[in-house]
Amino acid sequence: MIEIKNISRKLGNFGLENVSFTIKKGSVVAFVGDNGAGKTTTIKALFGELKLDSGEILIDGQDLFKNNNLSKVAFFPDSNNVPLDIRIHEYLQYICAANNMNKERTDLSIDNVYRLLELRPYKDKKIKELSSGWKKKAIMASVLVRSPEYIIFDEPTANVDVESKLYFMEIFKLLSKVGITILITSHIIEELQELANYLVLIKKGQIVYASDFDKSKEHIMDVYKRHMNEPIKDLHVLRDLYNKRNKR
Repeated sequence: MIEIKNISRKLGNFGLENVSFTIKKGSVVAFVGDNGAGKTTTIKALFGELKLDSGEILIDGQDLFKNNNLSKVAFFPDSNNVPLDIRIHEYLQYICAANNMNKERTDLSIDNVYRLLELRPYKDKKIKELSSGWKKKAIMASVLVRSPEYIIFDEPTANVDVESKLYFMEIFKLLSKVGITILITSHIIEELQELANYLVLIKKGQIVYASDFDKSKEHIMDVYKRHMNEPIKDLHVLRDLYNKRNKR
């Protein structure tokens, strides 16, 4: 379990303000917010890329940044944050070496992700040579190859075709079934609706909702509207615009 406890960080006119929520072991957490709401900033805090003004992050009751606890957590970035001029096989070997995996475990793990993601025919391709969907699969391989207990996905299905999107949805479901804890940020609400069993909403650097979620009883969009949605303030301007048009 990851506990985010009252973390705050001021960044100019924006910042996180007493952000608190729990990522329960085995859960699939939908982390939802508008652009600039604080999702990426929170994720950076989770990986120690952002120094906090206050608060703490615990994993299984211990400081996330001590005793090699951070090795339990993996991040699925967008394709702009991975080395593109490297072959897939070399990249996976590098990831394994960086995580102190011996040769036997490295070979077995790489073989397993090749089979799972159907990547073997592409193993000698450079990441930059792949289509968007296959790049995402290569990134997924780099995440899964070290068998993390917790995975943070940032817009994992953005800019991929329908077939790749469906494939990723099945991977997420398989990960959940084997007990891997997942946090996903996405603007594609229907995907989150299908996957999530816990929902966190963030608005202007503050958590406005964090609770268990049952997709059979409610829809994420309805929860979003209750806690996040702001009506268009100048709707009368639009009415006036069309009224004037009709009077011509």
